[in-house]
Amino acid sequence: MKDWSYSELSEYIREVFNNSISDGLNTLQAGGRCLYELSNVIEEGEVEKIIFYVCLADLQIDKGVVSQRILDEVENIIKDFNIDKFANELEKEDIEDLSRIAQKVKVKLCI
Repeated sequence: MKDWSYSELSEYIREVFNNSISDGLNTLQAGGRCLYELSNVIEEGEVEKIIFYVCLADLQIDKGVVSQRILDEVENIIKDFNIDKFANELEKEDIEDLSRIAQKVKVKLCI
C-alpha cells in the first residue's frame, strides 16, 4: 500500500463512518459518504479496495443494514479472498485482522 498503512486506512474508514452517523446520517448515507470521501483510495489498488469494502461492510452490518453496492462488492471480494494477495503489502498481524473481519462479514451475510 502506497500512502496508507492498514491501521491508518481502517481507522479512517471507521472515523468517516462514525462521524457521519454522529452528523445525523443513517447507515446507508454514512456508507455513501465513505465511498465519496475515499473514492481515490479505493482506486489506488486492489488491497486498498478490499480493505475499504470489508471494513465498511463490517460497520454497516453492525448497524443492521448493508447497501446493495457494498454487498455486491464484498460478495465478490469474499468469494475470491486469498491472504496470499496481501503478503507483499501488509504485515502478518494486519493480514490476520483483515482475514478475521472478512470471515465475520462472510458469516453475517451468509456468503
